[in-house]
Amino acid sequence: MANPLRIGIIGTSFVSDWICEAAQMSENCEITAVYSRDLTRGSAYAEKQCIGGCFDDKESFFSSDRFDAVYVASPNILHYRQTLDALNHGKHVLCEKPLAINAAQAERMIQIAHAKGLILLEAIRPVHDPFLSALQENLHKVGRIRRATFEFCQYSSRYDRFLAGERPNVFDASLGNAALMDLAVYCLHVCVALFGEPRKLSAGASFLPNGTEAAGTMLLDYGEQQTTISYSKVTSSVHPSIVQGELGTLVFDTLNQPSYLKMLYRDGRNEELFTPVKNNMVHELNVFSRMVASGESTAVFDELSLRVMRLLDEARRQIGIDFGAGETL
Repeated sequence: MANPLRIGIIGTSFVSDWICEAAQMSENCEITAVYSRDLTRGSAYAEKQCIGGCFDDKESFFSSDRFDAVYVASPNILHYRQTLDALNHGKHVLCEKPLAINAAQAERMIQIAHAKGLILLEAIRPVHDPFLSALQENLHKVGRIRRATFEFCQYSSRYDRFLAGERPNVFDASLGNAALMDLAVYCLHVCVALFGEPRKLSAGASFLPNGTEAAGTMLLDYGEQQTTISYSKVTSSVHPSIVQGELGTLVFDTLNQPSYLKMLYRDGRNEELFTPVKNNMVHELNVFSRMVASGESTAVFDELSLRVMRLLDEARRQIGIDFGAGETL
């Protein structure tokens, strides 16, 4: 790689594993440092991923000249503060979804990035995957859209531990975790990218005994078209997502890593419209590195992230999800 974008990552979870794999697939990025509060864990992770720099001190990490950009993969509640720390140290930021806990935080993050001439991008995989372009380009084939259903129900790999009495971070509401923030955010991003903001949103959810939201449903009113979003961290989907029109239906699967997109015509014909890659995080890395290199405007992505954050705020208000002190600027 000629002058690849050097990235320091925050976090040592399986999500960080995926970004390291994606960086190896990319021609434009390399992971050069990792931050973990636990130096032993961080060092082991750096050795596993062949990363040269390891830090357990935040100031030393953000001040380091080993990298030019930061990938934030920490718990949701930390996205805001860690992104601001990175921006204030002159680092570009690729921040895992959700960008922030609320729209006010997201607006502040975007304002600071613009003021400093830095790139801030929300790492929301389907938005940067060619899947979304294929979906948009073929939307006209269904004719007048009457119904859309976005489903993301994924039995968490950590739920059995929770049921056994453990308290894994993913089921800790104090860290900004909720099925809405972790899974429904994918559905909302694709929905808003395709159809814009709805006239009205209605939301309901179920909760675990410790107060963490486990699953929910949203109805988005677009007038002639009604859209339903179903999401869960404690069950798994058996149905695909669809966009249904008077001429046929577009069908696709899991929104974080879509593996197919099909057009099913009313007369029985069908088309395959999309070819996936092994790890679609490579697309967001390539978009991010290109934007850093070119300095191109993030305005389209900024607006999409803000629209989705406002819908998440409204859904949380209706459902009754309160992240307390994590909401503050």
